[in-house]
This record gives sequence, structure tokens and C-alpha cells, in this order.
Amino acid sequence: MAMDVGGDESGLNSEINVTPLVDVVLVLLIIFMVIVPLTMRGFDMDIPRPSTAPATVADAERPEQIVLGIDYTTCPATKPMQQDGLPAGCQVDLNGRYLPVEDLAGQVAATFENRADEDRVLFLRAQDRLNYEAVMRIVDSAKSGVDGLRIGMVTGG
Repeated sequence: MAMDVGGDESGLNSEINVTPLVDVVLVLLIIFMVIVPLTMRGFDMDIPRPSTAPATVADAERPEQIVLGIDYTTCPATKPMQQDGLPAGCQVDLNGRYLPVEDLAGQVAATFENRADEDRVLFLRAQDRLNYEAVMRIVDSAKSGVDGLRIGMVTGG
């Protein structure tokens, strides 16, 4: 690195002195190189292994999953809702049984009345062509008769 010690031209030196910048960057680099390996920590993990034991009685007594299916062919709710309430002329699939959407709240309440709180999960399978507001009105109707009913989503196929 050269330094101008004077000469024929007298005036201000407008060059940037990068020497202090390089010194600071090198010191920071050395600090990070020393500190980073000291701060790296790993986590011990117990990975579950497949069980060879037969299914227990508790697994066999677990209630079946209840799936609410909404299809655009049986529930023509693809356009924005113009009226209040549930979509008109809509039928939904509750575990393979088609029923009018007006009867859904009673059927869901009857299905979940004897279940424990942790087993009160209704899985929703709705096609993406359906109007979001219509689907949410149907889900609200299904939840209205059951306290603590949770909604799970079925994706794909």
C-alpha cells in the first residue's frame, strides 16, 4: 500500500483508506471462526422403531374416523352464495351415506354423542371447485350440534 507524502500537487487526497476496514473484517472473521464451532450443539434423538407386538385391545376399540365429503356434483355450490343459510339442493357424504345438508347437524351430533373429547374429530374432504363460503357454512352447521368438535382436513385424491 502506498502513501502519498507530498509532491508537486497540494490539495486534498480523495482516495478511500481501506486498511482499517480490512483490519476490522479480518478480526471479525477470526472471531467468528473461533466462536462458531463452540456454539454448535447437537440434539440427541430417539427414533422410534417398528413394533412387532400385535395390536392391543385399545387400538381395536378406537372408533372409526368420520369423513364429511362435499362433492360439486351433489352439492352445486361452485358460485358465490347469493342467499343466507346453507346451499340449496346440496347433499353431502357422511361416511358413505348421502344426506341433505339440512340433516347434517343432527346426524353429526348423533354420531359423536358417545365419543370421548379426544375422539371428536370430523375429517373434511371437499373439492377445490367448491365455493369456500359454502363449504364453511356446511362445516359450521356440522359443528353446531357437537361441543369440542375438531375439524381435520383430507388432502389429495
